[in-house]
Amino acid sequence: MLRSLAILFAGLLLFSAVLAEVPPTRFEVKPKHLGSFEAPGVVVAELEQGYLARIDLNSPSDVESALLRAESWFRSGKLASGQPPLAFVIHGPEVAIFFRENYEKYRPIVDLAAKLSAFEVVNVRVCETSTSDLGHAVGHLQPFVDTVPFGPAEIERLVNEEKYLYF
Repeated sequence: MLRSLAILFAGLLLFSAVLAEVPPTRFEVKPKHLGSFEAPGVVVAELEQGYLARIDLNSPSDVESALLRAESWFRSGKLASGQPPLAFVIHGPEVAIFFRENYEKYRPIVDLAAKLSAFEVVNVRVCETSTSDLGHAVGHLQPFVDTVPFGPAEIERLVNEEKYLYF
């Protein structure tokens, strides 16, 4: 009987050692957003496709329009979990929207971009070349904004190499 218990105990030790080597299952917990920005519970698309904002007019209103489209996609559930944030590659004169000194002038656009960035809906990237051409350093940008060396090259890379689609 004692030998049977020893074998059973050894088996349990071996089983627990095997379990210890198996990584735990990761459970994803989605935070519930409060207020009018609450995300619906149903995800419409299960895509991991990357999307790039089409900003053709190089104007603040064009950037704002694209951000509102992104917010609409988020609210409607068109963005799947695990999907990369919608890419916003800003180059040209509209880079000025994201200079800290222009916050008051472009507050609604900057606040919307910051909120969507915080929820990982968008990733705003600003062209360093355009920033320099406008007489500013990268340090003058809002803290949530990333940079790329040359905006048009980044757009080309996202479309051709990463296969991002315009939205």
